[in-house]
Amino acid sequence: MTSTPKDSKRSLKDKAAAARAAAEAEQRHRDRRVRILGGIAILVAVGLIFGAVFYNNSQKTTTGSATGTVADAKLPKGVLAADPNAWGVPYNSVAGKPTLAIWEDFQCPSCASFEKSHGADLLKLADAGKVNLVWRTTAFLDARFAATSPNPNSSLAAAQAWGCAIDAGQTKAYHSTVFANQPATEGDGYSQATLLGFGQTAGITGAASTTFEACVKASTYKDWVNNSYQAFQDTGVTGTPTAYLNGTEVPAKTLNDLTALEALIASTPAS
Repeated sequence: MTSTPKDSKRSLKDKAAAARAAAEAEQRHRDRRVRILGGIAILVAVGLIFGAVFYNNSQKTTTGSATGTVADAKLPKGVLAADPNAWGVPYNSVAGKPTLAIWEDFQCPSCASFEKSHGADLLKLADAGKVNLVWRTTAFLDARFAATSPNPNSSLAAAQAWGCAIDAGQTKAYHSTVFANQPATEGDGYSQATLLGFGQTAGITGAASTTFEACVKASTYKDWVNNSYQAFQDTGVTGTPTAYLNGTEVPAKTLNDLTALEALIASTPAS
C-alpha cells in the first residue's frame, strides 16, 4: 500500500475547493447573464407591443379608420343621424314597410358584383314601395391596402365623393357609377381625378358640377364617412356586402336570391 503525505492531501483539498469556488463563480456569472438577457428580451417585447399599438393607432387616423363619432359631422342631404341605421343613405321612405339596410365598401369586389347582379332589382323593390332601402357605407378596406395602394384611402375618398354627389341629386347614379368602374385589381383604388370624372358620368353638370368638385377637393364629408365606419365596427359587421332587414341580418343565400328576398320582405312587418 502506498501512503500519501499530509501536504499532498492538503494540496488536493485546496485544489478541489478552488475548483468548486470557480464553478460556483461561473454559475453565478451565467445566472446573472441569463437575467440580463431575459430583461433585455422583455424590454424588446414591450417595445414591439407599444410599437405595434402606435402603428395601428396611426393607421386608424390616416386610413379612414374609425376614430370615434364626430358629433358635429357635416352630412350629405337626407343622410340619417338619429336612427337605428345612423349615417345611412336612404333611397326612399315608405310608411308601413320594412327597412333593408346594406353595408358596402366601394373597394369591395363582392359589393361590385352584388350591385351588378342585384342592384337594379333592389331599386325596383324600393320603387314599388315594397321596402325602404338604406345604403350604409364603410371604409374598412383602406387599412388593408394602406401600404400598397397607388391611391390610399380610396374607400374613404369614394364615399366622401358620393356624399358630394348626393348633394347634387345624383345619389343612385353616382353609387352605381363607382361600382361599375371599380378597378380590376382590388386595392388599386380611385384617384381624385377619377372620382371627379365619375360626377360627369353620373350626370352632374353646370353649377352643380362646380359645387361637387369643390366638395370633393375639400373632403367635406370625411367625418360622416368615419362616423359610418365607426357604426360598422360597433355593430360587429364582419364583411361586405351585409344586409339587415329591420335590424336582423339577412342570410347571404337569401340576399342573393331575389325570390327568397322578396318573400322575406313581404313577411316582415314595418320597421
